[in-house]
Amino acid sequence: MRTGQLVVRYHSPWRRRGVWAAAAIVTVLLFYGIFELGRFAGGYSTLAQFQQRRALNTAMQALETENDRLRSALAAMELARNVDGKAYSDVEKDLAELQSQLLKQREELVFYRGIVSPEDGIGGLRIQRFEILPGEAEGHFLLRIVLVQSMRQEAVVSGGVKLQIEGMRDAVSTVLSLAETGGTVRSDGQLAFKFRYFQNLEQEIVLPSAFEPRTVNIEVSASKLAPVRESYPWQVQAEP
Repeated sequence: MRTGQLVVRYHSPWRRRGVWAAAAIVTVLLFYGIFELGRFAGGYSTLAQFQQRRALNTAMQALETENDRLRSALAAMELARNVDGKAYSDVEKDLAELQSQLLKQREELVFYRGIVSPEDGIGGLRIQRFEILPGEAEGHFLLRIVLVQSMRQEAVVSGGVKLQIEGMRDAVSTVLSLAETGGTVRSDGQLAFKFRYFQNLEQEIVLPSAFEPRTVNIEVSASKLAPVRESYPWQVQAEP
């Protein structure tokens, strides 16, 4: 009669830990894949986010390079103005044009920096710029509103803009809505917006002949975000 032999097998604790680690990694990758799939279904794309960020950074680098070039040209023009007295008027004209270009480049650079990395560190919705431009006829104007949110925000934001113009009409304080000035608005009297990083909204308006505008009040509302309210004095830009 044969006696059964007892076989003892030793399982290394390192092998067990390796199996658990591999399982944990697979689980994490699985959940991340589900997370990315959900974001893609909601309109977010990691590749699109990367491409848009790279495009903005490229635009910023191009603006910085152009600013350096304009500063060098500006310095050369100032030197020419001091040296060549005969062509003084021509130099002054070129110098003014260079200064204007440099100012525009700086404004664009500030705009892009505000999207990529806001100075106050807050990545929420904001009014980046508001302008009032003259129209083709008396009493006609173009209102331009630029809305932005930092690239730290991944989701598309949507909502409405409520705009009111305060002023005097026949010596009486009067408030005009955007709809009352001929603006194109939704049924609730607001401008609709939807964007990821920034959007430019423009509205042509016509003010009554007896109305003297003083202030423009703007309120930007979006779901799950606190409303943004700003007031601007009525100041018409010289050129569109």
